[in-house]
Amino acid sequence: MSSRFSPYWNDKLIDLLILIPAVGAAVAGTLLTYQFEKGEIPYRIWQAFTVGLWFWVAGEISGAIYDMLYWDTSYPEFSLVDLFWMLGYFFLGLSLYYQLTLVYGVKSRNRRIYLGLVTLALLITAGLTTLAEKAGLGEGSVWIILFITVLYPVFDLTEGAIAIWLSFLFGRGQWSRPWWGLILFALADSVNTFDWLGGYDLISVSAQDTLNFLALIAYPLSYMVAGLALLSNYYILRYGENSGLLRRARRSEINKPE
Repeated sequence: MSSRFSPYWNDKLIDLLILIPAVGAAVAGTLLTYQFEKGEIPYRIWQAFTVGLWFWVAGEISGAIYDMLYWDTSYPEFSLVDLFWMLGYFFLGLSLYYQLTLVYGVKSRNRRIYLGLVTLALLITAGLTTLAEKAGLGEGSVWIILFITVLYPVFDLTEGAIAIWLSFLFGRGQWSRPWWGLILFALADSVNTFDWLGGYDLISVSAQDTLNFLALIAYPLSYMVAGLALLSNYYILRYGENSGLLRRARRSEINKPE
């Protein structure tokens, strides 16, 4: 009995360690959002981003509850957790769309480009799902469940890559960094998806341990990266140069005597 008790509470501890930075990121996003007036485009950008984070927080909480309810039984293939995660992706994608319109301007062509990227992500997911099904991964699950499972890391990578591309192309690094956390989400989700599909049966135990470690570190770190970026932007708007995040010391001041 004790051998089963320890893994259970270890799992709860991990849930808590993930939930804390998740809530912190959502709170930081809320603080940043209210630095703008409701009629401003940045308000819409960070409001959508923050709503997406709060849906992910709801997903983390419901996931912990599902773990408790189904600890000794089979986990349902589609649950409230998936609904919260998909809603989170929707609002994060909406936030990214608002960011794109702020950079390019509101044009029908830009909307088509964004919709084209979303369509491409869906087509890639469909292709990967079909390949996984043919390879015998995720055996026993219907195609749509496999599709949703593969969709998570694809959306993470797509949204994160677009944000990083914008930061390098237009010099908007400070304001696109909150999306950088999605790259780490992609890493963690890819490992979890590979495991869920049955890929762990194809690799050694040592490789499994390495992937588990990477996912364990990347998952809460992704919330931390997004949260710290949101918080730094909040302090910049709130306190300006007094935040210490804008002003750089001049070279002549570095060795200046006390």
